[in-house]
Amino acid sequence: MATSAAVRSASRLSFGLVLTFYQRDPAYALGLAAISAHAKRVHPDVRVHLVPIFRDDDVEKIVRLVDELEPDLLGVSAMAPTWLPLDPYLRALKRARPDVPICVGGYQAIVSPEETLAHDAVDFVCVGDGEEPVAELIAYLCGRRAGAAPIAGLWEKTADGTVVRTPPWLVRDLTALPFPDYTIFERDGDVRYLSPHAVESKRLMTLPVLSGRGCPYRCSYCANTTLLDLFGGRGGLLRKHEPEPLLKELARLRARYDVEFFQFWDEEFLYDARYVRRLLGAYRDTVGVPFSMFARPDTMRDDLCSFAAAAGCHSMWVGIESGSDTYRRQFLNRRTPNAALLAAVATARRHGIKCMAFSMVGLPFETRAQAEETLALVRSLAPELAIFSQFVPLPGTPLYELCRRHDLLLPASVDHQMWPIGRLNIKEHPGGMTSAEMATMAAAIMDYLETHTRVDA
Repeated sequence: MATSAAVRSASRLSFGLVLTFYQRDPAYALGLAAISAHAKRVHPDVRVHLVPIFRDDDVEKIVRLVDELEPDLLGVSAMAPTWLPLDPYLRALKRARPDVPICVGGYQAIVSPEETLAHDAVDFVCVGDGEEPVAELIAYLCGRRAGAAPIAGLWEKTADGTVVRTPPWLVRDLTALPFPDYTIFERDGDVRYLSPHAVESKRLMTLPVLSGRGCPYRCSYCANTTLLDLFGGRGGLLRKHEPEPLLKELARLRARYDVEFFQFWDEEFLYDARYVRRLLGAYRDTVGVPFSMFARPDTMRDDLCSFAAAAGCHSMWVGIESGSDTYRRQFLNRRTPNAALLAAVATARRHGIKCMAFSMVGLPFETRAQAEETLALVRSLAPELAIFSQFVPLPGTPLYELCRRHDLLLPASVDHQMWPIGRLNIKEHPGGMTSAEMATMAAAIMDYLETHTRVDA
């Protein structure tokens, strides 16, 4: 392995790993929790701390919090839309502790490794799953790693500015890894301050969990399509925990944090029907609290909805994305017709399962009429909660490439994010909504949300 100017051996008996990520509001980062768990297993003496960066956090405050923890390595998780907002924090952290290596992972590092490593503050980028590369990097920085071979899954910027590149490291077998380390989110032993809520009641202590990783679908706007292309297609990315140890872990989390509701954050929960039956068949007796899941309309079959409801499924989070059959087929690689969407939600409701619907507006070549179709379809579905997001072109995705080919991309800016709606994140163009039409559409959406959200229903 090449020697970077930023790399040094830890000077204390215990190695300090500080993890951070940027998000607008308090949130979980389960990828970082997985990295923490594996680092602690491989290096029992490691100190792992999480210092999240939220909207409007003062840069000097973050630097002070990190500095007090005396880090030997700073690990940063970055999405492409949060890369620019992270910039001032990365630069300030590097100025404060120039000898502490900074390693960036996440979607930003995976799809744009050259750009990420070119940042003045960044010493390493993780170009795949992060557990083993980070554990290996800790061993290297501690002087415990034999040999000088580069670390698989890490790109390194060396002292003379050259870049050492290695192939991505991917988790093939989740049973070889520990479950995520939720203790990094604790404040005084509790995580209730982070409790996320969607369709379920705000009164319930809620915890997000994963039964596996990956998604077999290729939606044109989604980062998963890019990952499938980069990492070998359909068979290599959908990985699941074995049901029995997962159920034991869920029961342990329920007892430790008084969990009253689990959110399964898997990108598509019902895809493998046999796995679903194995897991949920024992869920009620082993875990016994209600849960929600992400589900595609084409997997919301009557038998699976019935089975999920019997296990305690409270709600399903359903991707609608566009209310136009034509637009979904032509641009989003989503081929389920509106009639099937309506039937899927009706099937879930018949079994007492509530629904949350995701949709996007401001898409390339989306007309005002098609955006109105989206709102009309959501009205017809009548979900307990509807989520509308402003389209953001994610680098590496087919829809990003469409925007690039047609010169629709705006200059990079912290203003172009995926959360607020009402302002186009692409250029005005023939065949698409104008900015004025987008603003009018956003106002109509907000009027609908004010009167039709039934979170506690």
